Amino acid sequence: MTEDLFVFLGDVISSKKLEHRENFQNKLINGCNIINKLYKPDIYSYMNIIKGSDEIGVVLKDISKFYSIMDVISKTIGPNLMRFVLVKGQIDTGLNQREISRMDGPAFHKASNLMDMLKNEKLIFKMDTSDPIFDKLVTNNINLIYLIEKKWSSKKINIINEYEKIRDQRKVAAKYGIKQQDVSYHLNSSNYGEIRNIKTDLESVIKSYGKGETP
Repeated sequence: MTEDLFVFLGDVISSKKLEHRENFQNKLINGCNIINKLYKPDIYSYMNIIKGSDEIGVVLKDISKFYSIMDVISKTIGPNLMRFVLVKGQIDTGLNQREISRMDGPAFHKASNLMDMLKNEKLIFKMDTSDPIFDKLVTNNINLIYLIEKKWSSKKINIINEYEKIRDQRKVAAKYGIKQQDVSYHLNSSNYGEIRNIKTDLESVIKSYGKGETP
């Protein structure tokens, strides 16, 4: 029995430099649990750690939610970074068990090769869904957003993430003991609104494409 599914792998960047490895692994486990709960209908095989504290994987039924999953994991393990690959292909081993550690097939081999290629680049994402134009457009957009956000300071990232949760500049300012004007400055100087709109459009296109709809 074989089936075309989507293998989505994540690999921690500079994992050998991780401090407090056990604490990091707990964060990663928590992230996997969040994904498995939030996106259960979209998952064929639950997200899990597959190589120590370094690599996670999930098998998806379609690609409609992968960017949202990527965002959740990235925020959960921050400030550490993770690179991701997404591949559509056949899985011919372990389908019935639905445990990613028991699965194998061409899709996993392709994903592993793609991850090796990505490790030699200063980017965080590659995909191969057998649609070259769509793959290039989505890949380039995700990597461009990453290149912009990697220049943000830890303080700016924390403020932006908190603002995304509560949408109230005054409450964010109170939490970090700063002025509301400082929160506004960090949002404006990061082009937060524009990038958020780009991300929203990208998510919409991916979801429509994944469901076979016209964006």
